[in-house]
Amino acid sequence: MQANRQPSVKNSSITIICDNYATRDDLETSWGFSCLIKHGGKNILFDTGGDGVVLSKNMAKLGIDPASIDLLMISHQHWDHTGGIYYVLNAKHNMPVCVPYSFSTRFKEDMKRYGAELIEVKKAQEISPGFYSTGDMKGLIREQAALLQSSVGTVVITGCAHPGIVKIVKTAKTILPDDDPALAMGGFHLLHDADNNILKTIAHFKNMGVRYAAASHCSGKRARELFACEYGDHFIPLGVGTIITPDKLQ
Repeated sequence: MQANRQPSVKNSSITIICDNYATRDDLETSWGFSCLIKHGGKNILFDTGGDGVVLSKNMAKLGIDPASIDLLMISHQHWDHTGGIYYVLNAKHNMPVCVPYSFSTRFKEDMKRYGAELIEVKKAQEISPGFYSTGDMKGLIREQAALLQSSVGTVVITGCAHPGIVKIVKTAKTILPDDDPALAMGGFHLLHDADNNILKTIAHFKNMGVRYAAASHCSGKRARELFACEYGDHFIPLGVGTIITPDKLQ
């Protein structure tokens, strides 16, 4: 898929709700990932962390009303990304939920039982104006990532990047070839990788023109250290409470 050129979206923001790192002392950490994406006039929740209680508490402290969410996107079918889904679905019925086609029938039927309007994604597609799914990407674990077409370039958001973070960024460049990759953020799944493999990933990022990197969740402490070293002030130390806006990605 190659996207049609859309007008730049300026009033976008990404707020980290769940992560195993934090940037605010009043917010709780837990293993998993979730963020609120405000884009194109929509409130999009990407993943729900691993604990609905933590999700609900952090949302309350961040002033996020679950009933205000317009769309829920789940990256892959692991507990640390789906754990808070029932809290969200109980707060708002008939919620559109975007999932990879490869999700289990049982999971999809359960979502329907909670009133969810399922959007099952096979190939890359635009879900709402300027907001894309990479499609159901093959890997050891199948997964989709989110792409934002912003005023400063493409923002790539991953849950765990099981198909490979480099592969995901390459796919983003195929979907949005006219936009430079402004930021790749989320779980990069480098937790158990050796330094040389992490450095190769960083080199690929730079060769692909990724301007900012924000390794979090399953990326691992060492990956965060090496990205911070190689990217300098273009590394964003992502954690619960982080808010990213386009003006920070110039």
